[in-house]
Amino acid sequence: MNKKRNISSIAFTTVFVLVIIVIGVISFSNLAKFYVNDEVDYNEWSADLGNKQETDMATTFFEKFRFVNLNGAVRNLLGQREMNGVVKLNNGYLLTTFGYVSDECLQECADSVAVFDRYLENRGTRLVYASTPYTSSKYDPQLPAGVSDYGNDNIDRFLEMLDTLDVDTIDYRETMHQDGIDQYDMMYKTDHHWNTEAGLYAYGKLERYIVEQTGCDVDERISDIGNYTITTYEKWHLGSRGQRVGRYFAGIDDFDLIIPNFDTSIRNDAGEVDSMQNLVINMQPLNNREYTSRYTYDWVLDGACEHYVNLDCRNDLRILIISDSSSRVVCPYLMMGFHEMCFVSTESISEMSPEYIESYDPDVVIMLYYPQYFYEGSTAYDFAEYQ
Repeated sequence: MNKKRNISSIAFTTVFVLVIIVIGVISFSNLAKFYVNDEVDYNEWSADLGNKQETDMATTFFEKFRFVNLNGAVRNLLGQREMNGVVKLNNGYLLTTFGYVSDECLQECADSVAVFDRYLENRGTRLVYASTPYTSSKYDPQLPAGVSDYGNDNIDRFLEMLDTLDVDTIDYRETMHQDGIDQYDMMYKTDHHWNTEAGLYAYGKLERYIVEQTGCDVDERISDIGNYTITTYEKWHLGSRGQRVGRYFAGIDDFDLIIPNFDTSIRNDAGEVDSMQNLVINMQPLNNREYTSRYTYDWVLDGACEHYVNLDCRNDLRILIISDSSSRVVCPYLMMGFHEMCFVSTESISEMSPEYIESYDPDVVIMLYYPQYFYEGSTAYDFAEYQ
């Protein structure tokens, strides 16, 4: 009997060791490909382990995404709320928490925006700072017991500073609350982005602000969701936070594609003239479901954040939007609503100059920011050359 047990133990141990060796060899091969050809067995999330070699090994680990899925499934079964720097809220939404940002740091960012605002005002251009919602609602945080988060607090204090400096603002957390909208319905469960319906909602608020400030005429069909066809791709999008915890920790998001039922005529920088959807929307990621990248949001709307001219517009306004990826769901409506729209990334503020502003000559500048840029020396708030 003992002999049979010993044979079984040896066989199990041998198989286990062989599996580890095979995984190790393949992972080493992936690591070599990564170093030689910069090839990655792709998954959106790469662990930062402090040590470069350990981080690179984790990044190229064989079937990494399957192991992330397994880890997330086990943690979900055990009722654990945290994994790889991500917190699951009480309602199942995933959050990457923010620490407390000092008043001094926030004031420095606010003062810089005010400098930019005064520069634009002197040349007859309006500026509005629009703050996107944060995954954890200010009015219903849903934070698990023992979890601290200062995301909404940082936003509150920053917007108060801008208000004191007479900078126009739109706080989408407040507008949704006032409109009786559950903020969570406008957010992806597994992502830091708001969803496509939220993009149309956000445009509506911007449209109202711009009309009030300029008196321009806009096509009222654009802000009415009843004028669009909505196609839902169920369980299609695993966002940036979902990539860190896998498919089974909090589930998978649906993705809504919103297409206008009215004609549009837009020209891009290549001189192509077509409908908004044909120039902006990339349908390829919607042909096959793939969870190893948060490709859906970014790739489907990959063409949104560029320079476009509306050839069938009721006004002659030029809009400049300075933003991050949160603007991908807003830009399609801006290009339909106004004569010209140009995008500048928050990561490229240093490439934007007073000469660029004078050349483009915008009527309205929109700063649409997710609250991730509040830190010392943030280039997203570097407007020193506009003094």
